[in-house]
Amino acid sequence: TMVLVALASYLTAGSIAVFAFAYNLQSVILSIIGVSYSVAAFPTLVRLFSNGDRRLFIKQMAVTIRHIIFWTMPAMVLFIVLRAQIVRVILGTGKFDWSDTRLTAAALAIFLFSAVAQSLILLFVRGYYACGQTKKPLVINVSSSLLVIFLAFGLLHLFDWWPAVKFGLARILRVADVGGVELLALPLAFAIGSLVNLFIFWRSFRRDFGPFPPLLHRSFGQSSVAALTAGVVAYLILQLLAPALDQTTFLGIFIQGLVAGIGGIITGVFVLRQLGNEEIVEIGRSLRHKFWQRAQPVLPATEEL
Repeated sequence: TMVLVALASYLTAGSIAVFAFAYNLQSVILSIIGVSYSVAAFPTLVRLFSNGDRRLFIKQMAVTIRHIIFWTMPAMVLFIVLRAQIVRVILGTGKFDWSDTRLTAAALAIFLFSAVAQSLILLFVRGYYACGQTKKPLVINVSSSLLVIFLAFGLLHLFDWWPAVKFGLARILRVADVGGVELLALPLAFAIGSLVNLFIFWRSFRRDFGPFPPLLHRSFGQSSVAALTAGVVAYLILQLLAPALDQTTFLGIFIQGLVAGIGGIITGVFVLRQLGNEEIVEIGRSLRHKFWQRAQPVLPATEEL
């Protein structure tokens, strides 16, 4: 991160601020989901490995991976679709104009493509720590960090040498008319490095402890379908509300993003229920047990009657 910030200092004025804002916003998903699940699973992983029960150890890793993907995938897609509204509501004050918003939103979208990978990396690191192996995750993470730095330098040179690549990426993210789009090389390098990092961890973990249960792939497919459907619905709602709301005011942007987000979430839940997703069934069962179960009457002990 220090090297990427240093590289940003050589780019257009304000690049460090845009990079930092986008990085901090994408860290919200990582902190709420990835960190929470990996930390919560760590004691159980330690206990299972210490007891020598490798089968349950792998099963617990798979369950945690499923839940991380279940929450992170739709959050990632909705954040990408609503990126402009999120950035504008949180940062759109003072001298932070619409061009800054668009560039920050574009950088945020690139960062978010690796949100699932970043969350799972935290779990794999703690999985190795639970086994007393600290050298392997250190080597993998350091190697991936060096790869990110190499990619950052390489992409910046590629953007200078072949501007069509830079403007092609800018057109995809709808910032072709905004200055300083070469900054997008930095989050792109970070995202690619994170995906490679996850791939190495996944292969290494399978080689050391065996394959994960087949149910994991089914859960990933269901979460992906629900997330993409939710993203499409949220995008359509954004387009429908755009003519009816004032896009130059905080209230208009906030209402547009809020309604689109709620619509996307409802759609995602509906799709998951239709697919028979196990995680959504568990959540429904837990909520019913917590809020709608009938309270047991408190009766005096027999000797008090």
